[in-house]
Amino acid sequence: MKELNDIRVAEIVTLGTIVINKGFLDGINDLMEFLVYETGKEIIDPSNGRVLGILEKPKGKFKVMHIQGKMSTLVTTLKMETNPFSFLSQSIQLQTNANPELTALNSIKIGDKVKIINNI
Repeated sequence: MKELNDIRVAEIVTLGTIVINKGFLDGINDLMEFLVYETGKEIIDPSNGRVLGILEKPKGKFKVMHIQGKMSTLVTTLKMETNPFSFLSQSIQLQTNANPELTALNSIKIGDKVKIINNI
């Protein structure tokens, strides 16, 4: 697999659908799965004082929906309950208090980091 660096959210289409800044010219394929995340603070091992790394705060897991040359459209793997009348309102039943994964998904911003989480 081609080494992919600096994958970022380039556009938010809807809640649960995003565009990333890499496409088939960069080696993206339809079997890949992705994690959108933000970086947190540096974590130190309390037993020996060594740096363990930078904490990654997950915002959502995604799979490929459509690939173009320099960008790809991804959709969340999170199952969302849709409104049966969504053709009228285009809304998703948002119950962010009851679903922390949906709250994290709703916090995705353009420029957020993205990484591949499977080796396909």
